[in-house]
Amino acid sequence: MRCHLGISAAQLACIVVGLVLFACGDSSYQADRVSGLPYKDGEQPLHESYAGHITVRTWTPPQGQYDSGQAKLFYWYFPAIAPKTEQPPLLMWIQGGPGSSSMIGLFTEMGPFDLTDDGEFVRRNITWANEYDLLVVDQPAGTGFSSVTPQANLTLDDLYPLAQQLPAHVADAWRAKYPKSVDQYASIQSPMTIEFIADQAREMLYNLTLPAEHWPLYKRPFLNKLVSSLGVRDTKIPRYLTMQWLANSHFKVSGPIPSDGFVIPDGVDADDPYLVNTGYGHSANAKSIWERIGLSSNETGDFVDGYATNMRAVGKDMWTFLQKFFGMRPELRERDFYILSESYGGKFVPGIATYIKQKNEELKADSGDEEQAIALRGILIGNSLVHPALQVLAHGGVGFAWGLLDADQADTVDLLAFKAASYTLDGELEKGNAMRLLLFDYYRNVTGGVNWYDIRKRNHQYKRTYLAHGLNQQVVRRALHSDAIAYGQDWGVYYHLVKDIMRTTAPLFPHLLERGLDVQLVQGQFDFRDGVAANTLWINEAQWGGRKQYVMADRQHWSLGKELAGFVRSGGNLTHRVILNAGHMAPGDQPEACQDMVDRFVRI
Repeated sequence: MRCHLGISAAQLACIVVGLVLFACGDSSYQADRVSGLPYKDGEQPLHESYAGHITVRTWTPPQGQYDSGQAKLFYWYFPAIAPKTEQPPLLMWIQGGPGSSSMIGLFTEMGPFDLTDDGEFVRRNITWANEYDLLVVDQPAGTGFSSVTPQANLTLDDLYPLAQQLPAHVADAWRAKYPKSVDQYASIQSPMTIEFIADQAREMLYNLTLPAEHWPLYKRPFLNKLVSSLGVRDTKIPRYLTMQWLANSHFKVSGPIPSDGFVIPDGVDADDPYLVNTGYGHSANAKSIWERIGLSSNETGDFVDGYATNMRAVGKDMWTFLQKFFGMRPELRERDFYILSESYGGKFVPGIATYIKQKNEELKADSGDEEQAIALRGILIGNSLVHPALQVLAHGGVGFAWGLLDADQADTVDLLAFKAASYTLDGELEKGNAMRLLLFDYYRNVTGGVNWYDIRKRNHQYKRTYLAHGLNQQVVRRALHSDAIAYGQDWGVYYHLVKDIMRTTAPLFPHLLERGLDVQLVQGQFDFRDGVAANTLWINEAQWGGRKQYVMADRQHWSLGKELAGFVRSGGNLTHRVILNAGHMAPGDQPEACQDMVDRFVRI
């Protein structure tokens, strides 16, 4: 039998079934298909991508405040343009910050296109989306195109009180940063900064109890670096010998503590609750992996006014997002899944990965049903901030080695770094963060504004205003299904995470490595802020079952053809890679090398 259209009944049945499947399944994501982007004349539009929002939380606020609250994450998904396999790996990119949009990485580092100053789209030849499925997510809620409703509506003025706990001259120095441009601020020789530094030098010169009382929480290599960076030069040797005597007389190396190995006082048990609750101590009686990074077992404070306040909260939202995303695209659930990021991704990514591993294990233990499990295979983080209280101690030496700081200026940076670490280890995380920011202000001041993300750029800073202009065009927001949500900066994200900034995530990495996750840590060589030396400090402290393989592995040359691209050491599921001629945002600086890096990482 044939219908009037000239097709068989069987063919008609297939069409009907296809339409039903489209309506019932595919429609949930087909409605998010992107079209109508403003390409530059002569550019070939990208064939296929999908964008939209996924609700990750709703809540009912206290009576009388507002009707209801909602948190949404924005995503942009690119099926592989020219895949090498039928089921290419799925790469998820998230930016750092906290509060930086992943559109930065998408348009300036590794996505399939860039934006001109006029807001027109142009294709990029080297992109991770060529061979791999690429999922770009704005997170935490409130970042970029993602949203928290109602929004906090905070400005920089609301962030100033965070510095009020410091001495008045420190708060003034921090406050002075924002109303001025970089060039204006770089020309100011701040008397407040000079007074503060002199004050701290006097305090640390005559008060040995400050480092001594924190000694139980310092790892041995960290302690040695700390001691050698404290003093004014003419007193460094006697002070060093005095502190060495204190160490030999009153402290000893503890027995094996999983993932750490801290110096603790004689007579103090390794399982002492004090060592656990600081967030920098770790012992066998920690009730959960989250306690190892200083989070309470009580999760009620993970969200405040709809915003995430720590990495466990970030992990919760991402788990919900991924479950809903894979619900729309079930064919992607079993793909090899990798999370890639940079900068504050050193906090976000291990937090998300730990939460995913935890939920996967709970699914297996509770019911044996692993259908909702996420096939996370590895994480890659560039120029990461992982252990701020330790990484900050590298800045003085790095600045001096590069010729950006003279000896006296490097000593000043060391003093500020020690104070930031001291506040942090005391549990005063906001003060520690403010002191770290003051260190960067001082660096910018004395260097004339040298770009701390890439010293080769001298005093030229990254400019992102063209992104906000291009992405907020009505035609673009309509194409991305974000008519109701503008692209921008919600300071509520930073405000609610400010206490988390100085909290370490270093203990999460051994936890992930022990569970078979591939971990790659990458740095561009010219990053002052989160570069090679700073990351090497905490990487060398990590303790896990594969540590011996990693430590015993030779550092290898890494080349593209005849061109040296960098150096790499790999062992025990951990790879540490240095990219030559790159800064903080290495994929934008060295796209070919970073494409090769990703190819080697996923190994298809």
